[in-house]
Amino acid sequence: MSYVTVIWSVIASCALLLALMYGCVWIMDRKSRASLAFTFEALAIVGAVIVELGMMRAESAAEWGEWVRWNQVPVLVRTAALVLFIRFYFGTGRTWLIAAVIGSRLFVAVVSFLVDPNFNFSRIDSIDHIHFLGEQVTIVGQAVTSPHQWFATLSAFLVIVFVVDASISFWRTGTRDARRKVIVIGGAAVVSWAIGVTYTQLMVYGDLRLPVLLSPPYLIVLAAMTFELSRDTLRASRLARELKGSEARLEVAASAAGLGLWMFDARHARLWATERARAMFGFESADDDRVDIERVRSLIGAEDLARIRRVWTDAALAGTEGEVQFQITRPDGAARWITAVGRSEADAHGNVTVVQGVLRDITDERRGREENEELRRELAHVGRVTVLGTLSSSLAHELSQPLGAIQLNADAAELILKRPNPDLEEVRQIITDIQRDDRRAAEVIDGLRNLLKRRQLEFAPVSIESLIQDVVSLLKTDAVARNVRLSIELEPALPAVRGDRVHLSQVLINLLVNAMDAVAALPVADRVVVLRADIEESGNVEVVVSDSGTGVPAEIMQRIFDPFFTTKGAGMGMGLSVSRTIVEAHGGKLWAENGTEVGAKFHVSLPTFIDIPSGRIIPSH
Repeated sequence: MSYVTVIWSVIASCALLLALMYGCVWIMDRKSRASLAFTFEALAIVGAVIVELGMMRAESAAEWGEWVRWNQVPVLVRTAALVLFIRFYFGTGRTWLIAAVIGSRLFVAVVSFLVDPNFNFSRIDSIDHIHFLGEQVTIVGQAVTSPHQWFATLSAFLVIVFVVDASISFWRTGTRDARRKVIVIGGAAVVSWAIGVTYTQLMVYGDLRLPVLLSPPYLIVLAAMTFELSRDTLRASRLARELKGSEARLEVAASAAGLGLWMFDARHARLWATERARAMFGFESADDDRVDIERVRSLIGAEDLARIRRVWTDAALAGTEGEVQFQITRPDGAARWITAVGRSEADAHGNVTVVQGVLRDITDERRGREENEELRRELAHVGRVTVLGTLSSSLAHELSQPLGAIQLNADAAELILKRPNPDLEEVRQIITDIQRDDRRAAEVIDGLRNLLKRRQLEFAPVSIESLIQDVVSLLKTDAVARNVRLSIELEPALPAVRGDRVHLSQVLINLLVNAMDAVAALPVADRVVVLRADIEESGNVEVVVSDSGTGVPAEIMQRIFDPFFTTKGAGMGMGLSVSRTIVEAHGGKLWAENGTEVGAKFHVSLPTFIDIPSGRIIPSH
C-alpha cells in the first residue's frame, strides 16, 4: 500500500475543497478579500502536492531538476497569498515589506525558468532512491547548490519578518479577539514557514536525504486560517440570526409607531420594504420583502423624483441624514403624502449606491395643517373685521372728509357755471380738487377692501415708513377722538422688509388699538402712545409700540399671547395670538415687556428683504 499517494491525495483534496468553499464566499461577497487570498493559498498547496509527487517519482536527474523549477510557481503563489491574507485579515502589515516579499519571490521564480537546471542548483549530476512510507521515492543525489541560493533563503526569511511585524501591530490593538488571531494565525504562519525554510535549506545543501516535503508543514497555517475563518462564518451566522430577530422586533416597533422600514440598493436596482412600507404605497402583502422599484417610481411625479434623487445625493456627499416629502398616487387612485428619512452612501464618483431609512404617511397630518392654516386665515380675517368695526367712527370720518369736499366743490362749480360769464380757470381748479378728493376716498375704500378680502400671505418688499404712515393715517381720527397723543419715531433710511402689507398692517393696528385702550383710563395729558422703528444689531427691522399705561401684570405676562385669553370685557382674546402667528409666518418675532418706568412695550422684529442676485438690502425709499 502506498501511503505517499494516499496522504498527498488527502492533502490536495482537503486544500482543493477549502479553495472551492472560500472561493464561493468571495464570489458572493467581493469585499471578503481575505477569503480570496485564502483560496489562492489553498490552491498553492494543491500545486505543491502535484510538484512533490512529481519529484518523488522522477526517473532522471533532469526530470527531478525540472520539477524543482516548477516548484517555484506554487511557492510564489503561496507566499503572495499568505502576506496578502495577513494584510486583509489583520488589517496590518507594512506595504513596503509586502512589496519586498512578493518582489523577491517573483524574481526567484522568473530566474529559475531562465537558468539551467533551476535557481536552487547550479548542477544536478544524479538522483537516488529511498524507501519512504512504504514506497520507493526519488531524492537528489549528487548536486551543486547555486551560489544565489542565499537570495531565496532571504526571501523566505522576509515572510517571517512580515508576519511577526503585522502580528505585533495587530496585537497592540488590545482586543481579546485580535490577540487570539495573532496566536493562532500568526503563530501557525511563523512555525510552518520556519519549518519549511529549515527543511528546504537542509535538503538543498545536501545534509538531509529526504524527499521534498513542503506541503505537510504548510497545512499548519492552512488549518489555522480555516479555523479562524470558520469562527468568523459561525459568528456571522449567529449575528445574522440575532439580526433577523432584531429586525423582526424593530419592524414590530416601527409598525406600531406608523413607520415603514426600507432599503434601496442602487447597484442592483433592488428595493426592500417592510409590510407597513408596502401598504403605504398600496401594494399587497407578499412573502418576498422586495418591491419592484420601477413600480414605485411610477407612483411618484417627475418633479418629486428629481427632488428625491437630489436630497439623497446631497446627504451622501455631506455624510448627513436626509429627509424628503413627496406625493404619490396609489394604484387605487388615492393621493397620499409620504415623508422619507434616512441615510445614503455614494461611491467614489458621487453616485448614490445605498439608501435606507423609514417611511411615514403624513397625509392626515398635512390635511390637519392645511385645515389649521385655513382656520388661522379665517381668524385673522375675523380679527381684521373686528378691528374695522371698532374703528368704524374713524373710517366714517376718513371717508366723510373727501366726500364732503367733493360735494362742496361740485356745488361751487355748479354756481360758477350758472353765471353769465363763468370763470373756467376756477372751474378747472375745482375739478382738480374733486379728482384729488376722489382718489383719496378711493384709496381708503381700496384699503378697506384689501383688509376685508385678503387671506393668503403674499410676500413682497414692504416699506416700513409707508406702512406705518398708512396705519397711523387710518387710526389718526380714532386717536384724536380718544384724546391720545400718537407719536412716531422712525430711523432714517430703514430697509424694506419681506412681508405681506395687509397682514402686517393688521398686526400694527392690533398693537396700536391695544395701546390706546391701555391709556384710556389715564388723565388726558398722560395718554401717550409711541410707535418707533429702527434697525437691530442683527440687521432685522424692529417696530416697538409703547404706551404710558400701567403695564402688564407679571402674573399674566406669559399668557397674553395665548388664544382666547383677554383682559377686556368685550374682547375675543385672539388679537395678540393672531398677530404673533402672522409675525412668525414672516420669519420674525413678537414679544412683550413692561417699560422701565410706565406702560408696556410690544416688539415686532422682521427680517429685511434681500435682493438675491446682488445680495444687497433694498432700502424702503
